[in-house]
Amino acid sequence: MRLRITDALAILVGLALGVALPSGTFNGDPGRFLVTFLGLMAASILPSISLILGSMTAQGRSVHALGQLGDELEAAVDALFLIFGTTALVVMALIALAIPTPAFLGPPLVSVILERTGQGFVAAATGLILVRSSQIPAILRRSLAIRRQIAIEEAKRQTLAKAPPTHATRSGFPTHPDFGKTVDLKDIQKE
Repeated sequence: MRLRITDALAILVGLALGVALPSGTFNGDPGRFLVTFLGLMAASILPSISLILGSMTAQGRSVHALGQLGDELEAAVDALFLIFGTTALVVMALIALAIPTPAFLGPPLVSVILERTGQGFVAAATGLILVRSSQIPAILRRSLAIRRQIAIEEAKRQTLAKAPPTHATRSGFPTHPDFGKTVDLKDIQKE
């Protein structure tokens, strides 16, 4: 999985914001709210992946369209797994931030540096989660467009397969033998 420009920007902004926040910002209610929000997101990811995997069938579909659909669904699954893994890391970091820094790690300055670094990680990872989450609807819309194209092609194919041959249709609607006959204007005027 590659890191996109928007991902890198979200990480940098989140890191700067998290380090700039006062120590203890994620302790208490802000940390609990973030864990609840990310937990709800994570709980929706695995069922979403199951639905995505179940939607990949080959019945009556073109190889090209299946390739396109497979690429889009793979991108969605990759993004969802990235979000899931990053969410787990953020929750672990929030748990680590809730534990006071042991005194044997050094002077209080080390404690502040560790806490601010942890806050920076939490904010950066949360920014990455939000950016990747915003990309999933676009991936799913493209997948839906491909599925619509596949369904239209399948409907056309079935309609053509069920349609009677052209000569059978024409024999069902006979025309007069003089229909379409070309006549000279002079012959019509004589009558």
